[in-house]
Amino acid sequence: MTKNTFHSGFCVLSGLPNAGKSTLLNALAGGLLSAVTEKPQTTRQNILAIAEGENYQIVFVDTPGFLHPRYKLQQTMAACVDRAVGEDADIILLLIDAHEPDLPAHADLFKKISQAFCPVYLVLTKTDLVKDKPVLKDLHKEIKTQLPNIEKVFEICAPRGNGVAELKAAVAAALPESPAYFPAGQWTDRWERFYAAEFIREQIFKLYQQEIPYSTQVEIEKFTENLGDKNYIRAIIHVEREGQKPILIGKGGSAIAKLREHAQTRIAQFLGRPYRLELQVVVTPNWRDSNEWLEKFGYIEKE
Repeated sequence: MTKNTFHSGFCVLSGLPNAGKSTLLNALAGGLLSAVTEKPQTTRQNILAIAEGENYQIVFVDTPGFLHPRYKLQQTMAACVDRAVGEDADIILLLIDAHEPDLPAHADLFKKISQAFCPVYLVLTKTDLVKDKPVLKDLHKEIKTQLPNIEKVFEICAPRGNGVAELKAAVAAALPESPAYFPAGQWTDRWERFYAAEFIREQIFKLYQQEIPYSTQVEIEKFTENLGDKNYIRAIIHVEREGQKPILIGKGGSAIAKLREHAQTRIAQFLGRPYRLELQVVVTPNWRDSNEWLEKFGYIEKE
């Protein structure tokens, strides 16, 4: 990075589902910005986190986990990855779970990244779970034989902060000379309504099992703020089948009451003020394969 000049650019986080992209994004951004759960495919859209320094601005892009689409929602998720890696990136961070690398599953992603025209850094995540540390060096070598355009390698444990500062410094040093893309002090490109919906969905992923989290979509119907103890959010939770609705609600409303409590806490933690949250569950058949509903929910652009 040149002194006395400003540097700015987009750093794209890519990897398979559950590689730790959202956890790393939160660590790099210094806050709980992206939804994080133990289940794969939590992230459905590209999420931006903006980090600033004295003479730089890094726009980190958390992408959905790379997958082979089975329905239209997943097609939009795959398109997010393609666009970020192929068009938007000034730097690509390739995240691979060091504990369970499964390199054959990365073949198609490796192919896409091999065609990148920007610097590519390999980031081995969850290194705290690897007891035999020499294994990491062997993993470096094996991945580099498949992706010769990797310029640097980092070993991190994002929840503990291990290696995060070094990675962030390396990204900042590699940014192109450019004015800032966003105003100083802006943390993300999304509205608060978006994050309210994301954090409700995050808690669904944490509290429910099997297909339920993947079949749900959260729509914010009403969002009022700056009213003190009257701050209020009303959200609709869409499910695909009638049988999923009673599971989400639970006996006597117990499950949805727990969801509401957890989501209220998470939203207040992020927005810095409490909200009263009201949740309603409706059945929207086949929404994941409907262009009309995917457009309404913002997954595809309006024609």
